[in-house]
Amino acid sequence: MFPGRSTACLIAIQPWLGKRITFQAIQHDSMFQAIKRLFSSDDRPWKAGFERLPQVQIQGDQLQIDDFRNFRYHCDGTHEQKYETRQFAISDVRTLDFIVVPFQDSSRFAHTMMSFGFADQSHLVVSIEARLRRGQKYSLWKGLIGFYQIMYVIADERDAIGHRTEYRGDEVFVYGVAAEQSQLEQLLSRVTKHASQLPRKPERYNTLTHNCATNIRDHVNAIWPGRIPWGWGVLMPGRADFLAYRLGLLKSDETFEATRQRARINDLAAGNWHDERFSQLIRSKRA
Repeated sequence: MFPGRSTACLIAIQPWLGKRITFQAIQHDSMFQAIKRLFSSDDRPWKAGFERLPQVQIQGDQLQIDDFRNFRYHCDGTHEQKYETRQFAISDVRTLDFIVVPFQDSSRFAHTMMSFGFADQSHLVVSIEARLRRGQKYSLWKGLIGFYQIMYVIADERDAIGHRTEYRGDEVFVYGVAAEQSQLEQLLSRVTKHASQLPRKPERYNTLTHNCATNIRDHVNAIWPGRIPWGWGVLMPGRADFLAYRLGLLKSDETFEATRQRARINDLAAGNWHDERFSQLIRSKRA
């Protein structure tokens, strides 16, 4: 009704609006630059166990992993640092286990891993982690702003599992996964190929959107589209094992409570984490 007045008001607010938008853009850019400097300014050495990214070579059916981690940890806080070269035939993979390690200070979160078992009874654990520098501790909040790089640790079970049960005192649950041979081979190939790309193309870890559980979900869905939907069990993986159970991904005809109790391996791992039969011993409760 009042075009002159409306136009005058619009003209009056445009300079203010422009200044506000420009100021906010400067603020956001400054914040981004500050975070970027924070990421690039930390030149401390990598924490023990995170200093080497696994080097993966795949030729046909043959899988070779250099810097395969096989540390031995002691209760006094010391460890024997050992990296190896391991070779596997992809067609020899026979089993897959889903490993859940609940956070001690927050039951809503957990670390999740995969363990591939082979015909010769050997195992290969893939642990997708925030890569830490010396003196750093993992923080959920820093993970939300992409503070860490992501790392695919490829390790022996006595390292990846024994370290958590015996040295850190974590609860560890190891669940057998129901999968066909072709799916196991495709998943192993895909996961190790992705690990081989990280030395050349680093990625940022994110507590909610790019973590251990979301990476596992993405790899599984790439070979089995839609198998794992988005949900709280992915975003907050403290209940990832219940989600896997509900989706029929675990080998179990029992209740979830009975399945979880059978999957807890702490009592079986106790005192056995240096035993060559460690992988067989921690699975001895399975039906």
